[in-house]
Amino acid sequence: MTEPSPDGFPAEAAVARYFAAVADRDAAAWADNFMPDGRSEDPVGGEPVVGREALRAFQQGIFDAFPVMRLRPVTYFYGGDQAAVTWTCHVEADGRGADFEGVNTYEVGPDGRIARQKAFWDMAAVQRQLAKS
Repeated sequence: MTEPSPDGFPAEAAVARYFAAVADRDAAAWADNFMPDGRSEDPVGGEPVVGREALRAFQQGIFDAFPVMRLRPVTYFYGGDQAAVTWTCHVEADGRGADFEGVNTYEVGPDGRIARQKAFWDMAAVQRQLAKS
């Protein structure tokens, strides 16, 4: 795994908080890491989730659906107030599991919180894995 850079790009702290909140299964902290009107497209192509309360409910729904969820960042790329992170994920629910990978992109606002996040991954492939296991 490539660790975040010590150069202190503006997006770095927000990205670290994002993955820490998922690891802690803390939907409120995850949502508070976004600007008040922040938005997430997860996965890209779906309906964007906008605003902290909607973001909190979205992430809590994921935690509720998957009692086991291990989202692990692999490689970080930073440029000014933007970042991209490749990741792997393992989820389990009802005795079924899936392993997949993807890329998240982030744009951070002037307050150091996420203005926009996009997650690129294949939901249909994950659903197929869960149906087979």
